[in-house]
Amino acid sequence: MRQILKKFRRRDDGAVTVETSLMIMMLIILTGGAIEAGYAFYQYNGAQQAARTGARIAATSNPVARSVSTMTGLSGSVSQGQAFPDFEITCRNDTQQCSEGSYDSVAMKRIVFGPDEDGVCGATSRARRGMCDVFKDTKHAFVDVAYIGSGLGTAGYQGDAAPLVSVTLREVPLNFVFLDLVGLGGLVHLPPVEATLMGEDLKNG
Repeated sequence: MRQILKKFRRRDDGAVTVETSLMIMMLIILTGGAIEAGYAFYQYNGAQQAARTGARIAATSNPVARSVSTMTGLSGSVSQGQAFPDFEITCRNDTQQCSEGSYDSVAMKRIVFGPDEDGVCGATSRARRGMCDVFKDTKHAFVDVAYIGSGLGTAGYQGDAAPLVSVTLREVPLNFVFLDLVGLGGLVHLPPVEATLMGEDLKNG
């Protein structure tokens, strides 16, 4: 029995086949990982473009937080002619609420779907693009729009808030090439993507 085991140990028939199989498996894993990483970066870039598009629209459209159009900045400690006080108002499309004041669903729809407000994500002309037209997975994510005091503007004048307008795209499901085939897609999300612009041209009313 010992002699048989010794002969079995000494035999190297099929070693090349085993080594080749292991190398092929490693190459497949590395190639698949590179493809998944590249596709994830492509999606992240698309989300960034969508956030920038949303910020451009939000900075030149009626504010989602209606109170931004009417606020004067006057308070017990701030009088007319002084610098506009600091403020921050955030609106979320998943809850359809703002941290202060009422929520304008039409304004949010314009940011997400573009000036045509058609509710459709798809190719369209540059002037009519919304976040969803640039990055279709926007419809599966959440959009936050924040109006933040910039230090500009003069208290006492309605609509002179001149806020920074920040658009954040969050909870974007990360799609995979291979994991989706086995039903494991959608378990991972991209990190929140944000874009901020000056809202001096913000419409009022």
